[in-house]
Amino acid sequence: MRIEITCANRVGILSEIMDIFGEYRINVTSGELGGDSGDKVYLSAPGMLATQYQTIEKSLYKVPGVQRVRRIALIPSERRNFELDTLLRHVADPVLSVDREGRVVAANLAAARAFGVNLDRVPGLQLQRFLPLMQVAELLRDFTVPRYGLPVVVRGRSYRMDWAPIALADGGHCPGSQLEAVDSLAGAVLTMQPWGSGQPLAEQPRPAALWDFGERRQTCLQLQEMATLGSPLLIAGECGSGKSTFAAALHYLSPLGTSGGCYRCTPCEGRLQLPASLRAPATLILEDLHHTSAEAQVALVRNLWDLPREIRLVATCTTTDRLQPVLVQLFSSLALRLPPLRTMRPSLARFAAAIVREETAADGGADPLPIHEDVLPLLRIHDWPDNFNGLKDYLSVAVRRCRARGGDRVEPEDLPDLAVRAELPWRDWGRGLSYREMMEQVERALLTDLAAEQPSARKLAKRLGISHTAVANKLRKYGIFK
Repeated sequence: MRIEITCANRVGILSEIMDIFGEYRINVTSGELGGDSGDKVYLSAPGMLATQYQTIEKSLYKVPGVQRVRRIALIPSERRNFELDTLLRHVADPVLSVDREGRVVAANLAAARAFGVNLDRVPGLQLQRFLPLMQVAELLRDFTVPRYGLPVVVRGRSYRMDWAPIALADGGHCPGSQLEAVDSLAGAVLTMQPWGSGQPLAEQPRPAALWDFGERRQTCLQLQEMATLGSPLLIAGECGSGKSTFAAALHYLSPLGTSGGCYRCTPCEGRLQLPASLRAPATLILEDLHHTSAEAQVALVRNLWDLPREIRLVATCTTTDRLQPVLVQLFSSLALRLPPLRTMRPSLARFAAAIVREETAADGGADPLPIHEDVLPLLRIHDWPDNFNGLKDYLSVAVRRCRARGGDRVEPEDLPDLAVRAELPWRDWGRGLSYREMMEQVERALLTDLAAEQPSARKLAKRLGISHTAVANKLRKYGIFK
C-alpha cells in the first residue's frame, strides 16, 4: 500500500509520522518528499492491511500540520520508472545503457531481439560480445569520440548507433566543454537505428577514438567545438599525424552522422573527382589537397561552390603552400593543425598503450599486452617521421613477435631495429664552427626556447634533470635571465 500525506510544514513532522508507523509495527520500505509546493510525503508500506490503514489514518490526522492523508497507486518515482519502462518497451529501435566497463545495465525488448537473447538475460552482458570491434571503454574514456550515426553490424543487420554519456549528478560534466572529467561519467545510453537505403555501410569511414593525450587534448576539444558548425574546415598536419582520422571523427561528432553520409575524395593524377552518388545532407572529405594540381584546384572550387549548403566540406593537407589562393580562401574560416608525434614524447607511453590495445582487439585478444618499462625509452629517442602511421606499424610488428614467442608482455627483444635514422644537415649547418661552438649554439637555442616556457630557473632545472646552479650559470653565460 502507498500513502500520500499533505503537510502544512514538514519540519518536525516526519519523525512523528514515522513514530506512528513504528508504533503499529508497519514496515515502510521506501519514501520520498515532493509535491508541487514541496508539501507532500510519499510512503510505501507493502505489508499494510486496509484495517491498519484506517487506524493509522486517524492517528496521522492528529499530528499538527497534517492536512490530508490518502491512498495512491504509485509514488512519484515508481510512476516515472513505470512510464519510462513502458515508453522504452514500445520503442521500435534498440535502446540500451552500459556502464563504464561496457556491461549492459538495461535494455528494451527491441535491443534483446536485435542481440538474439531473452530480455532478462541482457543486463550484465558485455557489449563487445555483440560488437567485438567497438572499444566501449576507449569511447567512454575519450570525450572527442564518435557520437552520431556510428555504423555497426549486429547479427548481420546494419545499424546507425548514437550514444550519449551518462553524467553523475555531481560530476560537472558538460558535453563539449573543457570541464569534462572521466570520473564524471557513469556510462552511456546507446540508440540503434536500422541503416536506411542511403550510402552503403561499407563506404562509411571507420569511426575511431582520437586519443586526447598531451598536446592533442586541445586539438580534440577544438574539433568537438567545430563539429557542430557548418563552415568548411581545413585539417593540416604532417604525414601520419591523424588528419584522416580527425576528418572522419568530425562527421561522427556532428548531427550529420545520424542523417547523412560521409564521402571521401582522393587526388588521382593530380585531380579530385567528386563522387557521383554525393547527395545532401552529407560530409565531404577532400583528402591531400596539396597533391592536387593548380588547374584542378581552381576547377574544384567551381564545383564546390555549386554544392548544397547541407554538405559540410572538410579538407586535409600537409602544407598550405601548395594550395591556390582561391582554395585557401574557401577554407579560411576554420582550420585545425595537428601536432607531430615527436612533440608529444611525454605522452608516448599512453599512445603506445592505446595502439597495443587496438592491435590486441583486432586480433581477437581478450586482454591487451602490457609494455615493458624498458621499451618506452627506446620509443622516445626516435623522431617518428611518419608519426602515428610509423608507430602503429612498429608496434604491430612487436605485438606479433611477442605472440609468436608466447610472451605475456612486449619486451625490448620484440622491437624491430631502429638503427636507420634520419640524416640531419648538421655538417652543412656547422661548417666553419668548432665542435664547442656548435654545441654552444645548440645549447643557447634550446635554453632560450625552454626558458620562455618555464616560470623559474628551478622548474627549468627540474625539466632538464640538472642542478639549479648549473642552469643558473648557463642562463647567465648566454644572457638569458629568469
